[in-house]
Amino acid sequence: MKRFAFALQPVLEHRKRKEDEKQLVVAVRKRALDEAERELARLNEEFRSNTAMLRRRHKELDVREMQSFYAHLQFLDRCIVAQIRIVAERRVALDRARADLLAASREKKVVEKLKERRREAFVLEEQRIEQKELDDGNARRYGRIQLGGRP
Repeated sequence: MKRFAFALQPVLEHRKRKEDEKQLVVAVRKRALDEAERELARLNEEFRSNTAMLRRRHKELDVREMQSFYAHLQFLDRCIVAQIRIVAERRVALDRARADLLAASREKKVVEKLKERRREAFVLEEQRIEQKELDDGNARRYGRIQLGGRP
């Protein structure tokens, strides 16, 4: 029996590599989003703790220290707004990368399905050829028996 050879194997391998590259991009962007979200959580926690400290120590602070606290809170607020924008941008980039990965997976699956169908057709054709050879052999043997010869 012959071995199955898929003519589009290089295309399938290229699409697998492309899908692997897209998976890597998704992983990198997911990691970047996670880092941005951790930074946002850290900034929010720092803002909360500074606000709580300002409330506790409000009566003890002089004007200069209070101005310093409020300036720092305004700085943290601007950082939080900027970080929220970064998180949103990274989330969009991750969604785009996931969509690209999904498209690459679909493209690969199309070629894989084609390969499977061609393999099935190949196996059926090989089985048909083998059955034909068996039938021919049986017909020759039957013909010899009919002519009075040996089987």
